[in-house]
Amino acid sequence: MRRKGWLAVLVFAASLLGIASSGRAGLTDSLMGKDLDSLLGKQLGLTGDQSKGGIGAMLGLAKEKLSPADFGKIAAVIPGADKYLSKAKQLGLLDKPLKDKEGLGGAFTKLGIPQDKSAKMVPTFTELVGKMGGDQVKSLLASALG
Repeated sequence: MRRKGWLAVLVFAASLLGIASSGRAGLTDSLMGKDLDSLLGKQLGLTGDQSKGGIGAMLGLAKEKLSPADFGKIAAVIPGADKYLSKAKQLGLLDKPLKDKEGLGGAFTKLGIPQDKSAKMVPTFTELVGKMGGDQVKSLLASALG
């Protein structure tokens, strides 16, 4: 009887450790039940190319402004970050450096994103990435896109 009791305690403890260690991963998985572009598109009412291109443009500006190590922290929490950058390049959004917020706005305009939705792109994207990667990643992204 004692052996079964200890076994139950060990199984319960192991399951708690598994939950604790996968806390952020679980959050990321629930956010990523859909691709990031689908979530952003749904929240802002964007087409697939608009949301993918917009994410790629934001990542492109972040890559320009941050150190490779800091950009790597952001890219590490975004599944398919490279595909978003590639899409933005394919759409002609990263033919030249974006440099700043105005350059990013120009990329959104090129995508046909209306001004009211364009104004919500950075805060919405930053919030989603923050939920996936935590406050440090959110802060890095906000500083690059601000």
